[in-house]
Amino acid sequence: MKIVVLGSKYGKRVPPTINERSEHEATFLEIKEPPSNVVLEEDHARSLLPGDLSGFDLVISYILHPDLQIALAETAEPPVLYEVVPEPAVKDEITSLKEDVAFPPYTPCSLEPDTGVPNIDRFAERFGRPELRVDVSEGRIENIEVLRGSPCGATWEAAEEVEGEPATRETVNTFALRACHRCAAPRFGRLETKDLASYFHAEALARALGLELDVEPEEFHAPV
Repeated sequence: MKIVVLGSKYGKRVPPTINERSEHEATFLEIKEPPSNVVLEEDHARSLLPGDLSGFDLVISYILHPDLQIALAETAEPPVLYEVVPEPAVKDEITSLKEDVAFPPYTPCSLEPDTGVPNIDRFAERFGRPELRVDVSEGRIENIEVLRGSPCGATWEAAEEVEGEPATRETVNTFALRACHRCAAPRFGRLETKDLASYFHAEALARALGLELDVEPEEFHAPV
């Protein structure tokens, strides 16, 4: 698929990860965003977005401004994945304007291929909620294969850092912490997303090692 990632402060790390870790082809287009508390007229909002995205199979948005999020739903022809989840009222308006949109439950690394939008699900088979295959030898992690990882690349980077470590809960926490340190989601405006990003990585490694993580996402705290 040809994918375009739209954003201002965030999203620049995503195309290199997509291009390196999948068969998809991704590019980044920078959007000039005013502060989120500045109200934009409809025509002005549309003028800040790319004019024609019909050459792409999927649009991934890291846009923060609510008026731009809505304008994107009004103007984009391809399906749109909103990796920065809008506020509830904005989300409702977006879904009323465009059918082929999707939002991760929490953070970009919580997305799974069950949205019902084919191109978004195809993307989410490789990028989203981490899924790992782990080889263990003599009680140590010999190799980690990332079947699905965070689109920012944090899953792959963190996996490299715990190979050779003991297959224990302590290493699960270390893996979660390494991924968390590379995560941009806390800067989207919701600080608790730091804990959620840690949880999804901890849960993935624990599951691959046959360990149980006995907390829910909302109860997990980053091991810092």
